[in-house]
Amino acid sequence: MNQVKDLSLFVAHYRPSDNTWQTLEDHLLGVGALAAQFSGKLGLQEMGELLGLLHDLGKYSQSFQTYLKSAVGALNQDEDEDWVDAKNLKGKVDHSTAGAQFAWQALGKAGSLETAQVLALCIASHHSGLIDCISARADAFGENLFARRMEKAQQRTHLDEVQRLAEPQLLQRCRDLLADTRVTSKFQERLTLIGRSNQGHGSPVTTQQQWGLLVRFLFSCLIDADRIDTADFEKRRQRSFRPGGRYTNWTVLIERLERHLAHLPPTRPIDHLRQDISLHCQ
Repeated sequence: MNQVKDLSLFVAHYRPSDNTWQTLEDHLLGVGALAAQFSGKLGLQEMGELLGLLHDLGKYSQSFQTYLKSAVGALNQDEDEDWVDAKNLKGKVDHSTAGAQFAWQALGKAGSLETAQVLALCIASHHSGLIDCISARADAFGENLFARRMEKAQQRTHLDEVQRLAEPQLLQRCRDLLADTRVTSKFQERLTLIGRSNQGHGSPVTTQQQWGLLVRFLFSCLIDADRIDTADFEKRRQRSFRPGGRYTNWTVLIERLERHLAHLPPTRPIDHLRQDISLHCQ
């Protein structure tokens, strides 16, 4: 049987240039490694790895696999009984809630609700932008949307199914990280540090806003990692051009910019204003 039609092969992305699939396990491990690297800048590498490993856990469902393989033509309407109408199913096969529920249930039961909610929120939101946890709609004002997402039915999230079908070593790594006290303690330390930095000269709203920025930082670590890993698979040549954190020193870069700006002759009245703004920024 053609491997792309083998429903036991769990895949994440397809590269038509050479008819190659990226396995789902490779994608999750790749995103986990990148997200850990990015979030490690704040000492939260374990949370980053968890986000990467769990973000697409729902793709282990047969519903998503048949949807994806039908969408790229690996399953044929006339030949394969597993074929589905992918065009009409686009955006309707939930693959982001399972990983969020997995993290929420594991850490929530352990009493680490803040860490659990941040992990679940980022995972559930990775295709939509951060979701609202509380409804602001007039007809459902104040409704707990986060709780409703975490209580979403099994037949729609496929959580039990994906835990049965996912690679055991991948799931075990997730469970080990979720049981690691460093995940919660490091995140709590960051929250505490933000609170202390605002003591005496910041309002509670300032602290809460900065907590929100920390969540957005973690979310961006996941989004960047997901997109980079996908792009590196789909367009392999571009990977060699990525600096991978090896950037030229800031002082060198700013000197180049200022030298370039100094040689731009002002030709219109607004150009003098732009030069003045640039000098103020410098």
